[in-house]
Formats: sequence, structure tokens, C-alpha cells
Amino acid sequence: MRVCRADHAEDTDMSTAKWWVLDQRESGFALEHRPSGDLVLMNTATSEEHVLHGYVWKHCPHFGLQIQSEGPPPYGPWVENPEE
Repeated sequence: MRVCRADHAEDTDMSTAKWWVLDQRESGFALEHRPSGDLVLMNTATSEEHVLHGYVWKHCPHFGLQIQSEGPPPYGPWVENPEE
């Protein structure tokens, strides 16, 4: 299993930031919040994992975990949360 780290700048302008959710429609990706506190994006087809550091996140009932950022995280298929 390969683990990659994706660091995100802490100086995100929250006025332009959006909430992003993982587009899980047959994407093969899953997002997990681990007991260590890490947010991990997993490609279930390849077992590749990407640790997403420095993102503001929250849980929403319909989409699970979501990430706040000016743009989508660098790995996986992300879409803007239509409920925000």
C-alpha cells in the first residue's frame, strides 16, 4: 500500500472557500477520518491512500465528510456541496 501526503496551505481565504464533497458515484474513492485525526482519501481499486493535511472539514448528513478549500483537493473526484 502506498501512502501519499497532500499538504494544503493554512492561509486559505475563507471568503472564497467552498465546501467540497467526494463524488462517490462509481468513483472507486472513499474518504475516511481515522482515529489518529488524519483525513485519508483511498482509491479502493489500487489501495493507494492520500493523507489530506491542513484542510478544514466537517461532517454533513447526506455526503459524510466534506472539505473546505478554494478549490478541490488534488486527488479524487470532488464536487461542490450543493447544500452549502
